[in-house]
Formats: sequence, C-alpha cells, structure tokens
Amino acid sequence: MTAILPESGMRPALIPPLAPRTPTADAKPSLRVLEPTYRTPAQRRARARLTGMLVVIVVAAALFGLVTSHVALTQGQFRLEAMRTKADEEQAHYERLRLEVAELESPGRIVAAAQERLGMVPPPGITYLSPVGPVSDPVDATDPEQAATDDWSTVKRQLASRP
Repeated sequence: MTAILPESGMRPALIPPLAPRTPTADAKPSLRVLEPTYRTPAQRRARARLTGMLVVIVVAAALFGLVTSHVALTQGQFRLEAMRTKADEEQAHYERLRLEVAELESPGRIVAAAQERLGMVPPPGITYLSPVGPVSDPVDATDPEQAATDDWSTVKRQLASRP
C-alpha cells in the first residue's frame, strides 16, 4: 500500500496500488525488429491465394494447350485418312484405266475390230520384197545445187565461201 503525502498538509489520500502486471491473452508482444521482407499474416494469405490462382491458371492453360494440340492432331489424322482413301480410289481408277488401255491395245481386239468394222481380211500369203541395185540415183557431182542439198557439210562450206 502506497500513500502519497500532499505537500499542503492535507490528509493523505489513499490511492489503491497498481495491479501487478500479468500477461494476458490480448497483451501485445514485445517489440522486435522486422526484416524488410516481412509480410503480415493477411499479406501472406493474399500472396498464397494469388500464387494458388496463378498455379491454377498455368495448369488450366497447359491443359487447354494440350487439348488444343490433341484436337489439331486428330483433325490432321482425319485429313490424312481422307487423303489415303482418295489416293486408294485414284490408284484403283488408274489400274482400271490401264487395264482398259491394255485391252484396247491387244492385237486380238485390233484384228477383230479391223475385220468387223472395216471389213479387212487377212492376206492369203505374205510376200517379202527385197531391193535389187542402188536405192536411189547417184548424185551428179558436177551440179553444185544438187550436191549442196545432199550433204550438209558441203552446204556449210558453200555458205562459208559466199560473202
């Protein structure tokens, strides 16, 4: 019990002593030095939410990209399959046309068409002719015009001698 004595001579008033300090639940912690990177719990929660949202966005974007590439790959596969089908059809058409050409070019069909459409008949026999003597008349060497037309080297020489 503490008494305060007034200087004016009055009776001392009794002042209740201060209650001893006891730590309570809502007592503020003692002061301390914070690091420059210190974040309050609210800031940490906000940062964690932001990080979580960024991770979700990145994962969603990656999944979207994966699905998009898979769709493009599937579309390409469909186009490739359609092109293969068309190539197979064209190859079959080409083979049919080759068969048709081969049938049209066959000697039996040509002989039959010649006999039926044109009225041609096979000859009773084949006679081969062989040449006897020179094939053409000899070139007159004295005629320059005739000699020039027969041999290109002669023509070339004659053209070179002219002005």
